[in-house]
Amino acid sequence: MVNLTKAAFRSDYQLPDQGMGRQALREHLDAVVAKDPESHFARMAIYSMKGSDAVQDVLLEAFGKVFHKNNLVASMLPGMLELEQELFSMAANLLSGGVEGPVVNFTSGGTESIFCAIHAARQWARETKPHIKTPEFVVPYSAHATLGKAGHYLDVKIVRVPVGADYRADIEAIKANIGPNTIGLYASAPNWPYGTYDRVREFGEVALERDLWLHVDACVGGFMAPFAKELGYSIPDWDFSVPGVTSISADLHKYAYAMKPASVVAWRDASLQKYHYVKISDWPTMEYSAEGFVGSRSAGPVAAAWAVMHFLGRDGYLDYTAKTMANKAALTAGIQAIDGLEVIDNELCILCYVSKDSAVPIETILGGLTERGWVHFGTMEPPMIQLILDPLEDGIIDAYLSDLAEVVAQVRSGHQFVQGEMTYAR
Repeated sequence: MVNLTKAAFRSDYQLPDQGMGRQALREHLDAVVAKDPESHFARMAIYSMKGSDAVQDVLLEAFGKVFHKNNLVASMLPGMLELEQELFSMAANLLSGGVEGPVVNFTSGGTESIFCAIHAARQWARETKPHIKTPEFVVPYSAHATLGKAGHYLDVKIVRVPVGADYRADIEAIKANIGPNTIGLYASAPNWPYGTYDRVREFGEVALERDLWLHVDACVGGFMAPFAKELGYSIPDWDFSVPGVTSISADLHKYAYAMKPASVVAWRDASLQKYHYVKISDWPTMEYSAEGFVGSRSAGPVAAAWAVMHFLGRDGYLDYTAKTMANKAALTAGIQAIDGLEVIDNELCILCYVSKDSAVPIETILGGLTERGWVHFGTMEPPMIQLILDPLEDGIIDAYLSDLAEVVAQVRSGHQFVQGEMTYAR
């Protein structure tokens, strides 16, 4: 199991007096990297969204050309400005749902994208609802934890509402929790803990009726759902084709297969994007306005995202999506065939399964799989194992299902594994 706890601070390690030779550096870094989980065992968790070795080569080459450039001043770099604007246009078109007008900003990841969306909503509410002094967002319990962090920094209260038995937002409960200080709603497409889509169209109806900002967290699925839908998979409406959707967050470094960190926050139109910007002019230099929250940022992730989207093209993304969904189907069939296990019903690329048999607790199964080297994310309420899928290499699915069946049999026969810990993060 992945331990996400930050390592203790070391005060005994200091800058060396003399520099290390390049060969020594390579050898030392190779030894350090070798301590990390083998990619075979972590491809359905921390090493997911790899795509292929060819994709990784494309990313590294593009990143290497421009990583030293500072895209904070992209307007002064004509080449990088061109790449950035083309990237923005591709992203906006994929998230638009066929409507005209959406615009995007580049960020470092889902956390920053969601932060920017909540900030814009707060600024919009200050202008349109000045009587609200303690703004609130009403959200499903399944909304990502980073939303709480954004609320903390921005002084926006996050009101979490229990989800329904199907692990999707309970729209009636959402409506019941809207109060005089509510400025916005938040839906996931899909959420991280369960991989389920909230009913965004119903959220949109409520947002329009109550004059609320509606943010859709599509950090996981934003750059995969359009292709899954094109392939015929049943994907609920979630993008700007849904009336009432105000902003969308979508991670390029997930299913666009871009290099980390790379994400976008999208706005229905430029009239809403204006609430995103913070323009500082009361200092000795020119007006300061950054693309997102961060200031200096490497041009590398922008170039890498542009490169991989051109390398794969629509056909490549369709192929990757088809393979990912086929992998999910194969894993689902294999897990369902193991007595006591059940895969929950969801969409797209996250697979979650639970144990319905008290004789084989899912935490103990997790411990057994961890002992065999598999790295997982998971959910605590209720306990379930989570697999994050992409086009997997040959043999990984069969190896995983074989180990899972053997672990379940061992647990059922009385073998005691150390219970695994359910954790997740973005």
